[in-house]
Amino acid sequence: MVDHLYLSPHFDDAALSCGGQIATWTAAGQSVLVVTITGGDPPADAPSETVRQLHARWTASLAAEGAGGAAEAMVAQRRAEDRAALAVLGADWLHLPFLDCIYRCGPDGDALYPGPMDMFGLPNPADAATLDALAEALAELPPAGRVYLPLGVGGHVDHRATRRAAERVFAAPLYYEEYPYTVRPGALAAALATDERGWAVTTVWLSAAALAGKTAAVSAYASQLSSFFTGPDDLAAKLADDGRRVMADALADGETVPAWAAGGERLRRSRSPPAAGAR
Repeated sequence: MVDHLYLSPHFDDAALSCGGQIATWTAAGQSVLVVTITGGDPPADAPSETVRQLHARWTASLAAEGAGGAAEAMVAQRRAEDRAALAVLGADWLHLPFLDCIYRCGPDGDALYPGPMDMFGLPNPADAATLDALAEALAELPPAGRVYLPLGVGGHVDHRATRRAAERVFAAPLYYEEYPYTVRPGALAAALATDERGWAVTTVWLSAAALAGKTAAVSAYASQLSSFFTGPDDLAAKLADDGRRVMADALADGETVPAWAAGGERLRRSRSPPAAGAR
């Protein structure tokens, strides 16, 4: 039995969105397992121009960080980054063998999500088998005291698939708000609108140490830094800003912020939890 089980669609999602709370749990002696869904090896040839452009950007980010790396080994690089980041947080890791949506192809070999915006639209009908297989894999995970799913802020195909598959398996999960999609105007409200009966919300207050741990963990994802940040100072400032956003939202909802809190992360529970297995 693990105390906290986090489902992370991609290698960095849990750290970006929940790194502070994970650091808080492990500092208190509680066990955390982060399961990355899309940890599988990609095809040898990039299936789309989007993939080629992303690999080029990630490789450039590694070079800027002095880490080196080749595009063809990018997923292996990202696995190593994830292990390093979760070690900072004191969490265990598990990488499932599913492909990132940018690598998934149909029976004809064509990319299911070839364009840069396709990954933020509706799932390709040819991708239905992925959801079924993912639900089967999630049912084999170790039991946990609490299970955390992505809310789906931003509408990424892999985030939606993770949520939908997990809702088949886990009863009464908690949902986390995905950073950096939370900074997009209206993105959080759109995700919350998926449940007509509303959400019960819990704020996890972060100490300065927990926020520093989160920042250090996110810094370990060297290949991804240029996608979200201009450098280490920008990374620290933006994560601090998001922590203050959560504090402001909590204040607006009538919560009292502890004097020691340096930020916060919010978790939500559906008031009408999905019918799921007895997990």
